[in-house]
Amino acid sequence: MEHKVSSDEKSFAELSPTLKELQISKSFKHLNELTPKEKQDFFDSFDVILCDCDGVIFQSLHDVLPGSTEAIDYLKRQGKEVIYVTNNSIIPIEAQLKKFQKCGLEVKKHEIVHPAQTISDHLKSIQFDGLIYCVTSEAFKAVLREEGFQVVEQCTTFVHSLEELRAAIYSDDPVKAVIIDVDFNLSASKLMRAHCHLKNNPDCLFIAGAADTLISLDGKDVIGPGPYISVVENTSKRKALILGKPGVALRDIFMAKYNFKEPQRGLFIGDSLVTDVRFGKMCGFQTLLVLSGSTTREDLQSNLQEMETPDYVIDCLADINGYFS
Repeated sequence: MEHKVSSDEKSFAELSPTLKELQISKSFKHLNELTPKEKQDFFDSFDVILCDCDGVIFQSLHDVLPGSTEAIDYLKRQGKEVIYVTNNSIIPIEAQLKKFQKCGLEVKKHEIVHPAQTISDHLKSIQFDGLIYCVTSEAFKAVLREEGFQVVEQCTTFVHSLEELRAAIYSDDPVKAVIIDVDFNLSASKLMRAHCHLKNNPDCLFIAGAADTLISLDGKDVIGPGPYISVVENTSKRKALILGKPGVALRDIFMAKYNFKEPQRGLFIGDSLVTDVRFGKMCGFQTLLVLSGSTTREDLQSNLQEMETPDYVIDCLADINGYFS
């Protein structure tokens, strides 16, 4: 597979709404307000569920939202296939599997779409062989190393002088790829170094994982990796290949990997209008927004662009338990 940023790949800034899009094209439906026939029609309209994890199943890194695992089990017993699509790369897939197992859900590795693994699979598909500079978590780097890739070793130090800044951002390392994802130890010097590698080597790959504008921490929004991806895109004049939600490149890989011939028979469940609903609509899936995570009822009253307007809304995943009882 060729590493190519397609013409329809959008930069982080282009994934944000434009003034022309700030209107609601149609209203969404609340599942709990549907008639019995409408409920049955809805339930019969999809075969595959694509489910976000944080804010839908889990309310924190480790705690399960009440009733969420029972809802997943209920959906599976109704014959629905479930694929888990997360932007959370600070928890490796093996740890994710243990989380699911601990709460009673049997999940296989191939059923989880995870930024670090997706990027690793992409690098393998293009037979990438070179040094990688990562602005990511240590867990993300560990996945790349386990897959056999070379990652630049970094010393996290404070910069106190111009000499120390030069040492931090200028390097002779033959870096062939820059990857940006969630990094809780992000610094200006890390972004400067990423910029330098991309500007000095036009053949250096620029890849991003999760592109969330905001991420949730203890129920509050904090800045996600998206704005930092945008900074490097703007300064380097390079467009990142975004392999996390809501990236166009992830959509293309995702659709090919799972061989979706009838995307309209898929239902994407998530808690974010920008990350989950937008990605679901980009893929052609139906979308269900849960209000147990980052989106509030007040958010739904604001002007929503068409690509961020869900088809259906429900308070929490637990409400699906015994849906027809």
